Amino acid sequence: MKEIRKPLTVIISSILVIGLTFVGGYFAGINQLPDAEIVDNTSNSDNLKLPGEQEKRVITIEEINSELVKISELSTYASEYEVTKSADYTRYFLDDIPVPGTTNNTTLKCKGIVKVGYDLSEINPVVDNDSCKIYIALPEIAVNDNYIIWETVECIEDNNILNPIDFSQYKQLVTEMEALGLKDAEDNGIYKNGEKYVQELITNFLRCFDGYEVIFI
Repeated sequence: MKEIRKPLTVIISSILVIGLTFVGGYFAGINQLPDAEIVDNTSNSDNLKLPGEQEKRVITIEEINSELVKISELSTYASEYEVTKSADYTRYFLDDIPVPGTTNNTTLKCKGIVKVGYDLSEINPVVDNDSCKIYIALPEIAVNDNYIIWETVECIEDNNILNPIDFSQYKQLVTEMEALGLKDAEDNGIYKNGEKYVQELITNFLRCFDGYEVIFI
């Protein structure tokens, strides 16, 4: 039987075809991979953060002032007082000679309210973002209001028909009672209590700035 031999060129050509087919299939498979599987190793390491690391918060004076404005109407501290005041009124002849039988007496007893507070627009806070501290210097406390509660007024009077008490005398008596009430409130620490109240109020409102400590100077 006659042996059939293939030419050498045919064998080489077959090997080249098989090799090219393998290589083409390999690169075609790579091009079909999803984008998520392609890893980019060119990212900047400076943008990486350690686990649990957070960006430091920085607050401004404007942010603090906006919170202080919210409590401007709440910064008033009130104290109630109770006073009694008596007065004698006599009619005089020639301004220095009392007229007999013209003396009358009035006694008023009542409750009143004294209100003290701060003008928070005068506060100039200082922020130290490095130490996370907010420094507050309160202005001088002031009396915002002082008045008699008219529903509580009790009046005892011995009114002489020859010298009836007029409205101006009552008004003067009320003014003196309000002054006594203020003195009573001051003696009972209204300014100290008002300062403590406002400090607590400001501290509570500024707790929105987490991590910062409020210090009054």
